[in-house]
Amino acid sequence: MLPRRIFLIGSVALFGLFEVKGESKGDLAVEEADRAFDEAVGPRVFLIGNSLTWDTVPSRLDGPVRWHVDCGKPLPYIFANPAKPCVKTSSLWPSALKQHQYDIVSFQTHYGSTLVEDAVTISQWIEMQPTARVIIHTGWARALEAISEYREGAGDGKLSHTPVYTENLIARLTEAFPETLFSQTHTQELVIRVANDVAAGVGPFSDVRDIYRDKIHMGILTGRYLMHNAMRLAVGQPRSVVGFEKIEEPIKVYFDSQLDWLERRRSGEEVAAEPTPEAIAAAVVAIEQAEAEAAAEAAKEQTDP
Repeated sequence: MLPRRIFLIGSVALFGLFEVKGESKGDLAVEEADRAFDEAVGPRVFLIGNSLTWDTVPSRLDGPVRWHVDCGKPLPYIFANPAKPCVKTSSLWPSALKQHQYDIVSFQTHYGSTLVEDAVTISQWIEMQPTARVIIHTGWARALEAISEYREGAGDGKLSHTPVYTENLIARLTEAFPETLFSQTHTQELVIRVANDVAAGVGPFSDVRDIYRDKIHMGILTGRYLMHNAMRLAVGQPRSVVGFEKIEEPIKVYFDSQLDWLERRRSGEEVAAEPTPEAIAAAVVAIEQAEAEAAAEAAKEQTDP
């Protein structure tokens, strides 16, 4: 059972680094922004994570919302290094969680941590926001590795984007904080469902990588629509197309069907998505092709003058 109160050495000192002091124009602007945030209507939301949290487009959530986003970093790193997140609009978590009470806090797990480290780190943040509802944003794997990681992740050691990892994490946190309400975004399962449909010839995509814009990040008008609305569902907000007005209608209709499934999944009417044999086979072929292309490119670079 995790201890109810765990704080890293020096965390109290960290909080002091980010307190608002003085009477400069900048200080006054911060105070006014904080006052407006506290007076805003609607549940207050705070998200901590990296670019996979940013791919849920938190700025388009309804009501008062803030975030601390540091690119490519897992939660233990963000806890230990809060001063310079990559997203400049971030509200640094030490002052944000110390000075304001939130109704919902979201924590995004990522490569580079273990189950125990994530549980301990999140526990310390929950201690700072004991009345908040907690969302575990599962993120998703790199496109080529989504199927293999989903199938092979053990769930009890290093992070893997699998349902069992998130379920084990939530189980540990629930044991430590039995009065806290926990949920998750299930976003890694959405990627698996798209991969299954691609392999079956269903839907508007010919490759699961079509919803990505690079190896791991979501497409601006494709995957981000799906992941933003998955986060909206997790925080209890209605589906929205705001900011995604240019999305093609067949893609929107398809993603909305996936979000319909997600609603049923969250209510317990559906079980975790599982890769189909066809999707598994397609993933193996895609990896082999990518490796062959990389080898050919490397050979070309060696022979070019």
